[in-house]
Amino acid sequence: MPETKINPRATQAIPNRHILKTSTCEALSGNGTIGYELILDNKKALHIRITSNSGGGYFSSELVPMSGIEGILFSLADDERLTSTALQPLFKGKSVNTPAFLMAALRNEGFVKPIGELKRYHQCLDSKPFKALIKKLQKLSTSTTNP
Repeated sequence: MPETKINPRATQAIPNRHILKTSTCEALSGNGTIGYELILDNKKALHIRITSNSGGGYFSSELVPMSGIEGILFSLADDERLTSTALQPLFKGKSVNTPAFLMAALRNEGFVKPIGELKRYHQCLDSKPFKALIKKLQKLSTSTTNP
């Protein structure tokens, strides 16, 4: 089994933010496991960041606002044949691997789904179930931090 790469910056504390969920998923290529976190900032804005990769390759561990992701995905002319390159503007000057890792995390969370047997192509799903999950996580995190 390949060694998981962890970006040292991804393990640093995040001031004024709360990690709602830590999870892993299969990379789009099927060659490794991607680690990621869903993070809520002090203004209740949701972010996602990639934290690890067992398949090799560099990645950026910066926080990516879900509002930016939604803005890109739902503004595309053909939202039924999305590839991870659509997310590249979120990572200008950063690792070219990160958009694919982010797409894998979005797929794992049910925000997008693959189209048939095509590994690279995805379709946006209704974001309501995803947002309902986030609200549920927010409530759980509030109840555990405020006994």
